[in-house]
Amino acid sequence: MRLISAYIAGFGRICDRNITFEPGLNEIMSANGKGKTTLAVFIKAMFYGMEYSPRKSSLTERDHYRPWNAGTFGGNLVFAVERRKYRIERTFGGTAKEDTFALFNEDTGEASTDYSEKIGEELFEV
Repeated sequence: MRLISAYIAGFGRICDRNITFEPGLNEIMSANGKGKTTLAVFIKAMFYGMEYSPRKSSLTERDHYRPWNAGTFGGNLVFAVERRKYRIERTFGGTAKEDTFALFNEDTGEASTDYSEKIGEELFEV
């Protein structure tokens, strides 16, 4: 599996940002507070979704990474598995029931049923 690109509509302090991943190893280096961890959590959320807990004893990832500008919460991630390219699109609401998920064949633009909403578990077996 190889990451190709990401578009973050809104996730924490990052909004309306395109990121391209080069083939091979990509280093993400910047000063503290510039979004490295936010990018990592965004990638995880694209594959696994975001957990929801009705208990408010602590700040959940969903609460922590809600966009600061109150815009769209989510984005898309383009990746390749073997010779196929896919695009995951997710948006996150206040609860898991309000979340959306769509998977597309990136080459044709058509919806794909190769993987489900549990794509992370299906791809990585984790």
